[in-house]
Amino acid sequence: PDMLKVIKVVKNAFLHKQVTANEVIANFVRLAGIARREGILALESSANEANDEFMKKGLQLAVDGLEPGSIREILETEVVAIQDRHKLGAEIFTTLGTFAPAMGMIGTLIGLVQMLQTMDDPSTIGPSMAVALLTTFYGALMANIICLPIAGKLKNRSSAEVMVKDLMTEGAISIAKGENPRVIEQKLNAYLPPQMRESSFK
Repeated sequence: PDMLKVIKVVKNAFLHKQVTANEVIANFVRLAGIARREGILALESSANEANDEFMKKGLQLAVDGLEPGSIREILETEVVAIQDRHKLGAEIFTTLGTFAPAMGMIGTLIGLVQMLQTMDDPSTIGPSMAVALLTTFYGALMANIICLPIAGKLKNRSSAEVMVKDLMTEGAISIAKGENPRVIEQKLNAYLPPQMRESSFK
């Protein structure tokens, strides 16, 4: 089961287009405006139409009238689960990347032993040596071209996704509190570096 989860996480990391932080902030500012004008129940259809399941859950909890503290607890528990999945995937590929060169060396040693067994025929030494060294090459290739880059990608993806989920958590809580859209934007923009911040209020 864990391996199936890892495969799914890796697939999402490389194929799934993640929503950007600025898109999340702009969306919550828009939704907060609707909630201020028409009441929080007006967001029910927006919650159902949200593409992101985490955002959908946060909005639904706010629309259902849960206390901000309860919303935070539920969503933060889910964020921890996301982090654990990514951590598991990164650890598996880091471990594979660590062992791949060692397995390559074992293959090389086996090849060298076989080569030494046929030393009486000089014509076989060259090809046998090439095959023996090839396993070391494949081990290094597996580690540095496949396993370790995937592990790095999962770690980076995890950090980016957790930040986006934190924005969604704060956005849902702010809407539940009935905060002003401008205040929500300023609060959520605080998560971003100054050069990345955008404003819906010109």
